[in-house]
Amino acid sequence: MTDALIIACVLILLRVAAFVMFLPPIAGQGLPNTVKIGLSLALTVVLAPRFAPVAAGVLSMSQSPTGAWVYLGYFAVRETALGAALAWLFSLCLVPVRVGGAWIAQEMGLTIGGLTSPMDQQPSNVISQMLEALAIVLFFLFDLHHVLFLSLGESFALKPSASAWAMPSWDVVVWSVSQSVGQGFLVIGPVGILLFVVSLTILITMRTAPQFNFMSYGMTLRLVAGIGGLFFFLPEICGAVQRLLTFVGQEALG
Repeated sequence: MTDALIIACVLILLRVAAFVMFLPPIAGQGLPNTVKIGLSLALTVVLAPRFAPVAAGVLSMSQSPTGAWVYLGYFAVRETALGAALAWLFSLCLVPVRVGGAWIAQEMGLTIGGLTSPMDQQPSNVISQMLEALAIVLFFLFDLHHVLFLSLGESFALKPSASAWAMPSWDVVVWSVSQSVGQGFLVIGPVGILLFVVSLTILITMRTAPQFNFMSYGMTLRLVAGIGGLFFFLPEICGAVQRLLTFVGQEALG
């Protein structure tokens, strides 16, 4: 029974560690690996006393000594994949602001020089980084990190380690991805409409006055309109991000 309990704790650690390693903003380059390891161990110490005995009971009742290592390897891979999948689903709450920031930066002409994203290894831009920083601040301000830990704990109750359970439906995954992209345009809707009107005005002016050079005046007007729109509609952007994060928290608790 002691061996089964140790194996159950290891399985719990694998799910928790995968969740921590792939969860933004923890998955960024700014957090040392020692902190991630310490957080994984701390969460395992909190969750193991509640869920490890159940998993140990299931492991101790298994009567397949010849294929024990095969089953343990399967359980280890499954726990790691489930932890990474949960982290990826929660990372979708930052995708809308990244999509919105990328669209605004493209309309302002700021995508020529790429920056290193603090969330992952992909290139980013200054508008996306600003909106991501705003979303992260609101994320911790609304105590959604507590919702993350609560959801991680509830995952062991819904899908216990070393037990059989059904895989998540693809409908949930596809719906989450489509919602995250659509919410991105809702976050930057006012600024996007403003830049569209400015671009349309510039094109009409170029049509009526050919001497109006788009590269000389149009890029400057789009940049000024984008910066002004971001400052003027900042309360609306914060409200949209707040509604998005509140929706994510309600879905996680529900």
